[in-house]
Amino acid sequence: MLSLAAVELGKLARAQELADAARGLGTRGGVGETPPTALAYMATGAVFAAQGQLPEARSALEHAVQFRERVPGISPWATVEAMAMLTQVLLDIGDRSAAAALVDQMRLLLTSQQDPAEATRARLERLERQAAGRPKATSLADPLTEREEAVLRLLQGTLSLREIGQELHLSANTIKTHSQAIYRKLGVSTRHDAVRQGHDAGLLLAARADLRSARVAVRGGLLHCGESPTACDRRS
Repeated sequence: MLSLAAVELGKLARAQELADAARGLGTRGGVGETPPTALAYMATGAVFAAQGQLPEARSALEHAVQFRERVPGISPWATVEAMAMLTQVLLDIGDRSAAAALVDQMRLLLTSQQDPAEATRARLERLERQAAGRPKATSLADPLTEREEAVLRLLQGTLSLREIGQELHLSANTIKTHSQAIYRKLGVSTRHDAVRQGHDAGLLLAARADLRSARVAVRGGLLHCGESPTACDRRS
């Protein structure tokens, strides 16, 4: 959960560090992977997605989803979140058929639960529209490069340009150059307007809202159980 919060704040190096530590704890003692390990893979996938490394994000999120599907009796909410995050990555990659199949799985899982949250329903409907080929994205005359998209994602957070450079292993001057190109292509002059225009153009695809939803769902499930993450996640 902490690693997902770090991704939302744009602190990708810290998020990856926390996710790596969680995966290590989950497999300590030779007991194999545990449900919290799957949450760590979700965070790793979120980090890769924020960095624009979509194939790596897909691999990590598929691992999380497949693990949770193999274990009977665990809480469905983190499974739904992992599926939703993977669906968004599949849409970003352009694999709409795989995204549509996953949306169907999510809807089937949600129908077995009592009164799913309105935010979850709305999120599923948004993903379903995108998977059906009805995205809201607006084409730019001069599209952003993959690196510029990665910078734009991090502009959503609180990191300075220097800190964004550290996250992406680039110099502050390079980030400044990318930012200026982003502003020019989006027709804006401020960071706030660039993020707003990025959302309006469908470039950011509500990524921060999805991460916040994932954190809230996971945290809510743990508080509801009042137990350790492992014990909670094994309850139906």
